[in-house]
Amino acid sequence: LAPPEAAAEDPADADDAAEPETAEVDSPDGELEDHISARERIQRSISISDVVKNGETVLVQVTKDPIRSKGARITRQITLPGRFLVYMPDSDHIGVSRRISEPEERARLRTLFEELAEPGEGFIARTACVGRSAEELKEDVTWLREVVRHIEEEAGEREAPTCLHSDLDLGLRTLRDRMSDEITRVLVDDEEDYERVLAFARRFLPRFADRIELWEGDEGLFTAAGVDKGLGRALSRRVYLKSGAYLVIDHTEALTAIDVNTGRFVGKSSLDDTILQVNLEAARAIPEQLRLRDIGGLIVVDFIDMSDASHRAQVDEVLLEAVSADRSRCSVLPISDFGLAQMTRHRVRDDLGRQLTAACPTCEGEGKLMSPEVVAYDVLRELRSLDGGKPGQKVVAKVGGAVKTFIEAHERRALDQIAQRLGARIQLSPTTEHDVRWSVAWVGR
Repeated sequence: LAPPEAAAEDPADADDAAEPETAEVDSPDGELEDHISARERIQRSISISDVVKNGETVLVQVTKDPIRSKGARITRQITLPGRFLVYMPDSDHIGVSRRISEPEERARLRTLFEELAEPGEGFIARTACVGRSAEELKEDVTWLREVVRHIEEEAGEREAPTCLHSDLDLGLRTLRDRMSDEITRVLVDDEEDYERVLAFARRFLPRFADRIELWEGDEGLFTAAGVDKGLGRALSRRVYLKSGAYLVIDHTEALTAIDVNTGRFVGKSSLDDTILQVNLEAARAIPEQLRLRDIGGLIVVDFIDMSDASHRAQVDEVLLEAVSADRSRCSVLPISDFGLAQMTRHRVRDDLGRQLTAACPTCEGEGKLMSPEVVAYDVLRELRSLDGGKPGQKVVAKVGGAVKTFIEAHERRALDQIAQRLGARIQLSPTTEHDVRWSVAWVGR
């Protein structure tokens, strides 16, 4: 079962913690939180070899994509997201999103789902449930039951390993989970996709169907809407703030480090007030960057040092408020005396930068190259290690233009001495100006 990433668009959080028999666990999207009984929690500590035997075929769901050296995470607890709810065919729990705060609405939804549930199946009400009629919810339930029936049929007919079901693609998933009264237009720049999205809206979101439009502008939709420029900023290491201050975002194997700098901002009052203003602006901008870049895992923010404890408390408060708008589950610790804020954000896939970029083959993602001087002496050492060639041969060293210039300007004598020892002519063949890759080889005339 391929990952149902749609639930990531609108998390249905677990129900009240007042139920002592339950605990919260991660859902397929990394945000949705399901409930698991105390008995099931104990089962999680049992060795997998006691539960699954070699050669046995089991139905599983991918709850987390592979990320670099870590493999995918799978579960046998199936959860399928719908428009208004999350369907759990193997659980009898009824939950309501924490984002639904009205007690009356929570009680109404719980009652409706208890009436809709058949023995052995459970539901979690998503925020889109608010105000929905029993008929609308029943339609969603009927559709999800049909999906499960199809999965079971496919499982009986196909040999493992195989994908039995995958969620909607990005376009339909976004429409299903993000469409609301606040959105007045949905623009699609491909005619075939437009027809597909419109058909989906007419079937499942009929009251929004008239808001689907085909983009017919002279320039591309991404260009007209500024998405191209936004993507460029989202991949940049340095992020400038309106005040002139900036953030520097660096990724390591274990965590993401964000450094806050004053930049061109000098303020108009005391130094402490200037630092506070920059840190407050950064505290608002950082959660936005985390969402935009889909950065997850451990995150450490190095705010500018604040000697006043009340200033640290203000920045803490603003950071927590900004993080609360995130659909992914986040945890934030108070800023330390060193000005460091530690936080985690649930991660189910690689961040935007790793999805859209590839590591440089020369520096292997380090972002640094050897200087021409260092490369030049590496080339000279390789030349010195050569044995004599055959009569009529020459040595060709392919080097960057800057390396060639350095050798000719500073090590011409050493190059001539090596050529004399080898009894051959040495040719420096330039590649691109700042290329640090090089090779040395004997060739015929």
